[in-house]
Amino acid sequence: MKHKFKILNALPLVVFFFIVLSSSVVLYQLKVNDKSERSIASQLIGKNIPKILIPRENYIKRNTNSDNIDFKKYHNQMFVVNFFASWCAPCKIEAPIIDELSKILPVIGIAYKDKYLDTKKFLDNFGNPYIETGIDKSGKIAIEWGVYGVPETFLINKKGEIIYRHAGPLLYSIFKDEVLPFLESSKND
Repeated sequence: MKHKFKILNALPLVVFFFIVLSSSVVLYQLKVNDKSERSIASQLIGKNIPKILIPRENYIKRNTNSDNIDFKKYHNQMFVVNFFASWCAPCKIEAPIIDELSKILPVIGIAYKDKYLDTKKFLDNFGNPYIETGIDKSGKIAIEWGVYGVPETFLINKKGEIIYRHAGPLLYSIFKDEVLPFLESSKND
């Protein structure tokens, strides 16, 4: 009987060490694997942007006569599409970087599954780097773009093709080491 109590007392310690060991293996694998293997590939790279209507809300209209974002007006120039949400903590983290990016290229924001007033408050609090902002209330637009979650950022070339996708918050290191060199190499495309 005493033997059973010793085993039961040791069980939490065994479980704890199993969790630590498992976590260590996973973290090691993430560190060892090339980041390109960890990133989620987009099936849309090299393809035209999806032809789905992206509605605007009244508070975000900037000198436009349309109720939908018209990507045709960005033809012959590179631009960015950024999916974000007011309830998304990583979106708040990446807000200053999106602002920096908007000084280089036009950035179109798409508020994902967000409420009108919450989106407005987010843009008021964290800045509005977007030349236009659309609303994806149902998530259908994100599905068409292959978005797994917010934030996600897409670079679009002069032909209207998606040439780069970043899933997750755009951090300064990624902006400096990945996005800026990619933009530089893609200028003539």
